[in-house]
Amino acid sequence: MMTLQTVIPLSSQSDLDMQSGPFWTSFEQFRTSGQAGLLPIASGVVGTLITKSGQYRILAEDDFQRLYGLARETRRIQSGLRLVMTAAQAVRRHPEDATISTLVQAVSLVGDSPVLPTVERFEPLLPEGTEVDPDDEVILDPAALEGSLSP
Repeated sequence: MMTLQTVIPLSSQSDLDMQSGPFWTSFEQFRTSGQAGLLPIASGVVGTLITKSGQYRILAEDDFQRLYGLARETRRIQSGLRLVMTAAQAVRRHPEDATISTLVQAVSLVGDSPVLPTVERFEPLLPEGTEVDPDDEVILDPAALEGSLSP
């Protein structure tokens, strides 16, 4: 019998453990904390922002990619199980070589779990349609910005 642990190879169960991190009770509090407010949000830490419009969770990119990968893998397994159940019903109604072969192939597809779909990092977003004064210096390279900012 195949278990979830064999279908989704996790290095350890702690891969899904998340700790509460910074907590902001308003967008203004979040805004005024600046970049320093986001520094505690490292891998495995979740920040919380509460605004009038709702409650939001802030994750590090690697945590988001891991959770997104697990969600996609869960969706793939759900679809695969529907296919296996349909093939099993066909075998029950028509126990022929072709339907049994289809069931075996469906089970094999569900068992062949790929590596979780994750991305190391996204390409930086570039502003669109913004009017910039030609006399202003505009720096779009994040590496160049980090060196020029002072705390």
